[in-house]
Amino acid sequence: MKKKFVCIVVAFVCCVFSGWVPALAGDTFPTTLAGFRLGDVVATYSEYCHLEKAVPGSDAPFLSEAMIKPNALPGVRGGSLIFGNCLHKHELVGIKLKFHDRSKKLFDRLYKRYVKEFGEPATYVGDAFKNVIAWQWLFTNDEKEEVALVLMWSRSPQMRPGVSIKMTHKTREKQELDCYLAMDEKTEKMHQKSRVQSLAPFIPR
Repeated sequence: MKKKFVCIVVAFVCCVFSGWVPALAGDTFPTTLAGFRLGDVVATYSEYCHLEKAVPGSDAPFLSEAMIKPNALPGVRGGSLIFGNCLHKHELVGIKLKFHDRSKKLFDRLYKRYVKEFGEPATYVGDAFKNVIAWQWLFTNDEKEEVALVLMWSRSPQMRPGVSIKMTHKTREKQELDCYLAMDEKTEKMHQKSRVQSLAPFIPR
């Protein structure tokens, strides 16, 4: 046991003096991706996205999404900037990037770099058949705020094949949801809910 411990210490010292020390997700709290920073006002990046066309999400109305302009960033074919509509109005909650290079090779290069920078991912969030390969890293700061980073490669037509990165401030996302639900509850109390009178209008003809 003592011999094994000594070997581990020696290996760590070698890493330090060689200039490479494996980073763990808990050692850092990234908030910036490709020059976009979570928490910034989205208008700061109006030249990079179609802010005038931003709309609330149909399944997440507490957030709006502005599409990134094609070729606004070298190598990036698209993506979006996601920002709050309630508690942190107009402040970035998420960043999504999609690359011109759709190859598995680019994905593998990014994955190796992420592991070197942040350590092994926390969870696998792709599918079992590897049509969508996705790994998630989770980061927490001293204020217990959480950021999630997902690196994905897809060959599924439903997911738009290629390589993508998504970084989300999970704490702010939850705060936006809670704020929206509280406001929605107040609205419901002010307006009486209507009921379906007949199923006929909802049957496709």
